[in-house]
Amino acid sequence: MADAKGKEKAREKPDEDEPQNPQLIRITNHGKITTWVAFALDFLDKHEFIPIVLHTLPATPKPMPPENVDGTGRATNPPSFLHTASTVPRLISVVEIIKREYLKKLELEHSSTLLGLHQYNEIGTLEELGLGVPDSGLPQDADTLRSREIVATLEGKTHLKTKQTPFMKITLSRVELPELGNATYQPPLARKLSKSAKARAKRRENKAADAPLTEQCQ
Repeated sequence: MADAKGKEKAREKPDEDEPQNPQLIRITNHGKITTWVAFALDFLDKHEFIPIVLHTLPATPKPMPPENVDGTGRATNPPSFLHTASTVPRLISVVEIIKREYLKKLELEHSSTLLGLHQYNEIGTLEELGLGVPDSGLPQDADTLRSREIVATLEGKTHLKTKQTPFMKITLSRVELPELGNATYQPPLARKLSKSAKARAKRRENKAADAPLTEQCQ
């Protein structure tokens, strides 16, 4: 018989074979919510210490083909980042479903775990990450934006037109993540156990605690 306490101690630190980085899930307008939810629940079940990050950030841009760039170097068909804002409500819906289904899963498995998932919310703009697409149709870094401001000032334009494209990231984790101190934290939901469920959970805890003593006596 395996050492129950040993198993508990083993779960107190990440397995060396586990992935070290959070699992990213990009929310889009055309993806299936059921697929995202099923994947998230399965991943969280297998990886206690690795969080998932659901976000509305755009996909990694591909190099622009020469035929899509005009003589001035501007993209003739620039990528659209509008979905980073329009998919925020969908992102929130997916997160709420994952949290609710996670608690249901604990209930079906008669788990002794009483708390759900820790949630960390982050909101920003693509421009802050250097991913925004201003009027020129090409991504601009900080130096390029500064150059545009100088040119605009020389031309007598005191207010340079800028765009703000918001995005959202939500991290869900089975354990607390102190390193995300700058994010807005939402504590996990607690399961409401019936008296019989509480009694079963208590018996399981006692059985797990007594297992090592039984092995020593054998």
